[in-house]
Amino acid sequence: MTDLPYEACVRLGVKLLRPLVEGGQKQVHVVTHPDGAESVLKLIDLGLAADPAALERARREVDLLKSVEHPNVVSVSSELELLGDPPAAVFWLEDYLDGQDLRYSTFGWPLEHLLALGTDVAAGLGALHAQKVIHRDLSPGNVQRLASGKFVVMDPGFAKHTLRSGLTIGGQPGTPGFMTPEHVQAFSGAPTAASDVFGCCALVYLAATGQPPIPHKGDDFEYLRRLRAAEHAALQDVRPDLPEGFVAVVERGLHPQPARRYRNGSALQRAFEGA
Repeated sequence: MTDLPYEACVRLGVKLLRPLVEGGQKQVHVVTHPDGAESVLKLIDLGLAADPAALERARREVDLLKSVEHPNVVSVSSELELLGDPPAAVFWLEDYLDGQDLRYSTFGWPLEHLLALGTDVAAGLGALHAQKVIHRDLSPGNVQRLASGKFVVMDPGFAKHTLRSGLTIGGQPGTPGFMTPEHVQAFSGAPTAASDVFGCCALVYLAATGQPPIPHKGDDFEYLRRLRAAEHAALQDVRPDLPEGFVAVVERGLHPQPARRYRNGSALQRAFEGA
């Protein structure tokens, strides 16, 4: 695995600068071009068996990101490339984003920042939903907060295109603590654009309170029970300083029934803008 990023850089004509994520199947590095510009190299180790599901997820991620041009969705800046025959790895370049993802944030944000988070992420989701794509894995590691204060949606690796057949994926396609009630039946194709609405509002709730609305506490059975019912402490009780209209938008987005939420990212964006 250690030579794969170097080989990828040779193919792309860039140089490794520093790692962002190492270990596991995915590696993410900052690379530099001959003119000094920086990009992000994403490389998926397909393993000795050349995992077809991982390869197809990578193809879908690159294809959908190339089809969406929106300031709140990360951009792909190269074609998808394969290393080896059969392929040992797949890799591509994305635009470098400054700032950091939400995993490294200190929460309890004021209203202004919460509105920016909700509006920007909803706008990015709206662009994906317009392409009939559902992200399905909104979590703190998949949203970048730029130095400018703008938020960008990243890593739709588990995204489901509603016009294509699904993939068989081992384990739940989502991050514990940030899954939706529909994820309990994920393999039935249940998640919809309203599922991403739930995920966006869960991130806003996290930024407001420091805890996701339905935290995973190590007991899977208990977590799934609470997840099915979207059982959570009311935002108004945890943050009584937030205005009623804003709280109402977040709570509607966290409703256990998808039909009672906003129908997609664009509708949620309008709601946050009106809050």
